[in-house]
Amino acid sequence: MSGPPRRLATALLALTLLTPAGALANGNVSHIWVTLWARDHLPAGELRDILEREDVILRNGANFPDGGYAVNDGYGEIAHWEPFQSAYLDWIVENFEPPWTDEAGRHIAFLMGMASHGMCDQLYDCQYLRRGTRYDEGSPGSSIGMDGSTDVCLAAEAGPLDPPEYWVPDELMAELMLAQAGHEVDATTIADGHALVAFSVYFVSEVSQDPEQVEEHRLAYPWSCDHQMDPDVPGSPPVAAPVVAVYMQRLWDRLHGLDPLDEPLMASYPEPLTLGHPHDATDLESVVSFVISRAMDTTTVTGDTVRVTDGEGLSRPVQFDLCYGSHVVNLHPEDGWAPVGRHQVDLDGIQAWDGGAFVPASFEFTTATAPEEEPEGCDCRIGSGARSSGVAMALAAAAVAVRRRWRRP
Repeated sequence: MSGPPRRLATALLALTLLTPAGALANGNVSHIWVTLWARDHLPAGELRDILEREDVILRNGANFPDGGYAVNDGYGEIAHWEPFQSAYLDWIVENFEPPWTDEAGRHIAFLMGMASHGMCDQLYDCQYLRRGTRYDEGSPGSSIGMDGSTDVCLAAEAGPLDPPEYWVPDELMAELMLAQAGHEVDATTIADGHALVAFSVYFVSEVSQDPEQVEEHRLAYPWSCDHQMDPDVPGSPPVAAPVVAVYMQRLWDRLHGLDPLDEPLMASYPEPLTLGHPHDATDLESVVSFVISRAMDTTTVTGDTVRVTDGEGLSRPVQFDLCYGSHVVNLHPEDGWAPVGRHQVDLDGIQAWDGGAFVPASFEFTTATAPEEEPEGCDCRIGSGARSSGVAMALAAAAVAVRRRWRRP
């Protein structure tokens, strides 16, 4: 592709990648890949069966939220986040019940794709691209931005994708937009936006098969492109996928009348048992992050509800960096962490966006560079911190185990 056709395609791609000023996120090829990898991380059972059977619908759901940007309509931003997705989940529960019919399965698959999109954007933007913007500072950039160029680079490594056969419940989405968010949009606008996003999948996949163009995008954002498939970088697509899988299971629980408020912690970074976490406050890698199973009321995330203490029991003040979808929190140490030793992060008093209170949870990390000696008779394993319930740490450990089993498809 060259000359005017290539310029036209680039302009159309830029249109489909339109986001609010300053926003960055995954591209749509990346969204589909992460969603498929997340499905592969699910345990055998009904949810995985539905998502494998409704593969086309799942892929459409993974693309859906960005359609609003392509037609410059606010429905895209609304569709990314849990309040709207919860309204869709509630609609499914009100209109269907187990055993799920084929029609119900299609809506469940579309919901899971949408949820994957929103969660992946948070993990990618708030963890991966926070690093990318720092490490690629001064790089030339590209006409389709960091999210578009990294999408090309991931497609070059993971493989190109064909746009899924078109499917979108546009009339239902329009009704829910008005009912849940007070946003008026007609079904035709939603259908047009969804069709445009499919073009970005086609274009990125085509470009990813041209080594010359891939290299142009890699040079535009070298660090961000080179680490797309890095299993050791928080927020990278392969690291995000198992967390998305846990989130899918929490939504599956809600479809069956359960609520993950008693299972709040889906993942923490650095991973338990990881030695040598940087302690210098000026080091970007000193950040500690955690991911919560339901979107949080951000006003309840404070120094009173999130406390970090070192091995001496001394409080370590932090600055909070909360992501727009409100599942991911980054903790930046104001004065650094203790140079050597364990630290415990206690979460107690955080509430969900719709008012429910999470049970207390905690996790640990260490700046020690070698295993610490354990006092006789003490169960002091990293990640086994004292807390009122072991549920959250069990979830975090499960997510870690899944991440370590990750392999490229």
